[in-house]
Amino acid sequence: MPRKPGPQPLPDHKLSDEARAAIKAWEEHVEQEVVLREAAQKALADELTANPDLPVAVLAKLPEVPWGIGTLWNIVGKYDVPARQPNKAKRAGES
Repeated sequence: MPRKPGPQPLPDHKLSDEARAAIKAWEEHVEQEVVLREAAQKALADELTANPDLPVAVLAKLPEVPWGIGTLWNIVGKYDVPARQPNKAKRAGES
């Protein structure tokens, strides 16, 4: 049976300045994406906190919200959004 040839030596290569700049720009945008995602998730948590009658499922169905219900529940836990108490505001006003 013939032997397989050994590994081929790889040539030395240095990235061009353009490739290095493109990678650096991409890495900076990835870092910025993390910051912007956190801000968007905080805004959704604030919206749920401000409206105690708003179900998480309603936000999950909105086309503008890029996360599903599972991620939204994680956001609720991360930002300590109080548990939903439907109609509590309405009941407090009724006497």
